[in-house]
Amino acid sequence: MLKAGDFFLTGNTGGVVAAFVPWGKAYAGVAPAHIFHYAGTETLRIGSRQTKVVRFGSGIDLAIFPVFAACEPTDLGKPQLGNAELVNARTRMGCRISDVSWSIAYVSLQPGNPPGPGDSGTPLIQDGKVVGMLLSLSMHTWKGIVMNAELIKSEARM
Repeated sequence: MLKAGDFFLTGNTGGVVAAFVPWGKAYAGVAPAHIFHYAGTETLRIGSRQTKVVRFGSGIDLAIFPVFAACEPTDLGKPQLGNAELVNARTRMGCRISDVSWSIAYVSLQPGNPPGPGDSGTPLIQDGKVVGMLLSLSMHTWKGIVMNAELIKSEARM
């Protein structure tokens, strides 16, 4: 069963699915659009399934693709200031949400094992809910930029 935090491949690169949202008779997978722009393709493979991006967010770094497979629906929440974790199929990274707006949140990362190439899209988890999707980070400040799950929820509607 596919779930938030699973990796996908596209072109010669890949990333992480931040959420699976019910979408008609399927699920909408949500990931950062910059991964597909970099790869130069809109097709991807997740698990044993192949699919294609059907929509890019309007002016935001978001790609939506249908998944016709068993998925665990993602419980989305609103980010709050405080402790959180970036969690994907490979690792868990503690962090702290330091600032929140209607569209993005900033996270302060713990020194040690930071997210790297291929970790874009990693879900930000707080109180058992996905509250955001990792978009980028600065290694100079150890801060990351996360798309707010409220924005994901509104954009992923059918």
